[in-house]
Amino acid sequence: MHLVYVDESGNTGVNLNDAQQPLFILGALIVPETCWLALEKDLEDAIKAMFPSAAADGSEIHATDLQAGRGIFKGIAVSERIALRDRWLETADRHGLKVVYRAIVKKRFHTWITSTFGTGILINPHVAAFPLIARVVDEYLVSLPGNALGMFISDENKEIVRDVEKSIKVLRGIDGSLRLSRIVEKGFFIDSAKSRILQLCDLCVFSARKKEERRNGLLGKSVDDNGIELLEPLIHRGNESLVDVLTWLAEEQKRTGK
Repeated sequence: MHLVYVDESGNTGVNLNDAQQPLFILGALIVPETCWLALEKDLEDAIKAMFPSAAADGSEIHATDLQAGRGIFKGIAVSERIALRDRWLETADRHGLKVVYRAIVKKRFHTWITSTFGTGILINPHVAAFPLIARVVDEYLVSLPGNALGMFISDENKEIVRDVEKSIKVLRGIDGSLRLSRIVEKGFFIDSAKSRILQLCDLCVFSARKKEERRNGLLGKSVDDNGIELLEPLIHRGNESLVDVLTWLAEEQKRTGK
């Protein structure tokens, strides 16, 4: 069994015209159950060693706070903050974890929605990104020996709970390239404050967003450089079947009107 933690970065819901956050990133961190406990311990040990007060009160590690020096990281030197990010990403690599992610350019997605459905239709980019990464995760699990299975675990984001559960149910039951053959049960939703691994996923997806922002011509900050570099060996790339996903989205929208 593999635990597949899912998180997003650059989320503005159905507001697809936010100039400050033009990209939406959805990512999945694939964790074999065999290393789950050891991974949790290593992540917690890093916090205890570097930020003992945060470890003592169980503070949640937010990627945006870590980078910007907000919240529990207010007043802490950037080198100290980024050292925790780097240690966590190195820990992920040491445990052989994989990251699958998809970047949605919001304006481009809005153009597709308008050209496909006309004006007045609002679709959260999460709905498009989820089947894209789910397809790659399923393909990755198929490639592993021993009939590997996966279970999706997400933060308790009320905006998308219904959409994720609906997508998993539908994609497990259809035929064709989007069928999920290795994903068990429904999606599970937990409080990210109680999961160090989900917080690690948040760090991974944040670094993926910074990587994709640069690819799309946005100016980057040097503080993100090492995070992007450390993320690279974790990334698993596969066949997203974008055309199939867009066709499926169009058919579902026309069928349900939702």
